[in-house]
Amino acid sequence: PAYHCNTCPEYDLCEECYKNPKANRGACTHDLQAITVEVEKENQSGGTNGLTEAQRRERQRNLQLHIQLIEHASRCTSSSCGSSNCAKMKSYLKHGRTCKLKASGGCKICKRIWTLLRIHAQKCKDTVCPIPQCMAIREKIRQLAKQQQAMDDRRRQEMNRAFRMSISGAQVG
Repeated sequence: PAYHCNTCPEYDLCEECYKNPKANRGACTHDLQAITVEVEKENQSGGTNGLTEAQRRERQRNLQLHIQLIEHASRCTSSSCGSSNCAKMKSYLKHGRTCKLKASGGCKICKRIWTLLRIHAQKCKDTVCPIPQCMAIREKIRQLAKQQQAMDDRRRQEMNRAFRMSISGAQVG
């Protein structure tokens, strides 16, 4: 099965990542629900999601272009920008600020915008970023990483304690 978050926009994990406590979960802290996924036969390139290598590259290229566009539109102050899609992206960003349904309520536009914002924030290194919600998303990612590190440390300490107890118990007997 795969695992889906009913709160975060477009958030799914494969079974391997779900079971791996060190897997990067981004900003999601919610309980994930197991979902069935139709398994496709492996294609010639060895992938299992049914996309050819060219389709994967094209999808990645489109994603990168959308990230660049959202970054441009967030910084652009021109009302007559030369970029053909700048005004459209600005309207999507405005929609994201004013939408009543939001991504968690199922708004597809908000889900897509939040996905782009999250991807940008995961890679952004600017100390002050003009991209909407970038700083808040990055802070949430930092908090989650800190929580994960604390959980990993506690787990490691408990395993070490149990190991020491088993060794000292074996030496006594």
